[in-house]
Amino acid sequence: MARLIRPTAQQQAIVDAVSTGGNIKIKAYAGAGKTSTLLLVADRLSHRRGTYLAFNREIAEHARRGFPPNVASGTVHSRAYRSVSSALSARVNLPAEPPQELAARYGLDPVEVPLVTGKIVEITPFEIGRMIVDGLGRFCRSADDTPNALHVPADEKIDAKAADWLQDGLRPYVGRLWSESIDPRGRSAIIPDVYLRLTRFDG
Repeated sequence: MARLIRPTAQQQAIVDAVSTGGNIKIKAYAGAGKTSTLLLVADRLSHRRGTYLAFNREIAEHARRGFPPNVASGTVHSRAYRSVSSALSARVNLPAEPPQELAARYGLDPVEVPLVTGKIVEITPFEIGRMIVDGLGRFCRSADDTPNALHVPADEKIDAKAADWLQDGLRPYVGRLWSESIDPRGRSAIIPDVYLRLTRFDG
């Protein structure tokens, strides 16, 4: 397929650079010809194996049909899923713990906080549990070594000082959920971001 593509000068430069070995990074906008360039690269390196990682299953499936046999196509999450232990990957399919039950397990009660308007509102156990889970997801998608207060989402309508207090207070629980998620003896469900982060840091 790639042999039918007549490369532009930029594409040819990329193919030549890849052929010399080493790592290269290419930045291109939508419609710039990224896929056709990769097809050219796959054709040039037909004697070597390659991997095409996509953001969703539909793109990965399309790539699987278009690339030559020496290129394996899949999503980032599917590769990460296959890279972690079976004990961990099996937990992805377990029923998720409802947010209010997570809050109850951690001994967290409803709290009242002021809004920027001065009105006092109640943050329910469901909302607290959701903030912890979302905080874990944000941590997993970050480059930070440990969960911090900024990973905990806070509604912009909450007074700034109250939001800081709430985020600081929930940060340890995000860390606790992270520890539970990566514990090989764990029996609870985990979010996909957990194994994606583990794969990223394990290589």
